[in-house]
Amino acid sequence: MPPVGKPLFLTPEELAEALRVSPETVRRWLRTGEVKGHRAGRLWRVPWEEGVRLLGGEERLEEALKEVRG
Repeated sequence: MPPVGKPLFLTPEELAEALRVSPETVRRWLRTGEVKGHRAGRLWRVPWEEGVRLLGGEERLEEALKEVRG
């Protein structure tokens, strides 16, 4: 569960920027199951915990998102 004040989900674009890959790469990983996510119609959402797993820790995910957002 993400800490208070953190989002429950990330968009593929947010995760892509944090990982420094293209959003289409993240969407491909979602379609193939390499990354866990939820689909709502045409939109994908990635659970915060999956972002933590991919970045190797909550602090690293938070830092990557801060860099992206400025």
